[in-house]
Amino acid sequence: MTISDLKSQSLLLFEATTGSRAYGTDLPTSDHDHRGVFVLPKAQFYGLTDLPQVSDERNDNVYYELRRFFDLLAKNNPNMLELLAMPADCVLHRHPLFELIKPALFLSKLCRQTFAGYAISQIQKARGLNKKIVNPVALERKSILDFCRAPAALAGRARACAGALRTGEHPAFSGCLCDVLR
Repeated sequence: MTISDLKSQSLLLFEATTGSRAYGTDLPTSDHDHRGVFVLPKAQFYGLTDLPQVSDERNDNVYYELRRFFDLLAKNNPNMLELLAMPADCVLHRHPLFELIKPALFLSKLCRQTFAGYAISQIQKARGLNKKIVNPVALERKSILDFCRAPAALAGRARACAGALRTGEHPAFSGCLCDVLR
């Protein structure tokens, strides 16, 4: 089942714009993210097949099956609770039945853990990004020889081979490691 199938069969209960466009931090080049909730057709609902979510290739548009949505709400998943509190200008479709689902039915002390865990993961991502900014990766890619540990007597020869690999010129002496690596 695809997202277009959900829409053509009128299975959507809720659909909203999410991500940078919902937060007002979008740029002209920003992509369009959508999340929503759908019900399975009767044959699939009572059948043996399970379809917890439908998404596109890049996961920019993700739609959760109603049972999966409630399961994630019961676990106080921040992304699902966010869907219940979406501002009206971000809501693309809201079925009247979806109005019956209120955040107060799901909020518990578990929120402290789930939201704190989410915040910590975002801080860790930012720290990782900061490491890359403070300690940028070398522009020149290292060769195999940069990782070789050779005795001091062979160090000059290894440097000559490494230079030959970088420049494409073969050194004058025979038996060079470059011959093996070519």
